[in-house]
Amino acid sequence: MTYLELINIIKTELDNSPLINRVINNDIFEIDVEKNGAFPLALFYVENVEIDTKILTYNVNLLIADILDVNKDADQDNKDFIWNQSLEVIKNLYAKLSRGELYQNNLQQITISTATPFTDRFDKGLAGMEINFAIVVKNEMTIC
Repeated sequence: MTYLELINIIKTELDNSPLINRVINNDIFEIDVEKNGAFPLALFYVENVEIDTKILTYNVNLLIADILDVNKDADQDNKDFIWNQSLEVIKNLYAKLSRGELYQNNLQQITISTATPFTDRFDKGLAGMEINFAIVVKNEMTIC
């Protein structure tokens, strides 16, 4: 599996999620803190690729974010709802990667670390979940 194939599979799965309005494959510094684009959004990128003779390990960062609405009169916000929706997106992606197209294309393993909720990561106007996970695939490079 190539880098571009992996990116396309992840992007397609996130694009197909009814809980996501926009998918960005870019560095975390490209997130729309001005909140001009469609939300909720999924931002992901491959942080690095560990290369071994038989396997490639893609270390992926994924951030699911939505606009935090605060009702100052009632002293309430929607962060629990956002965290719930974000976790559902992460769980669905994990399930599809573990059993779907990626699995059928020589996925050997997917490891997920802890999903971390956030509300103050940017400008206190966004909330969501961030997760880093590794996807291990066969290194199909042949030596001539």
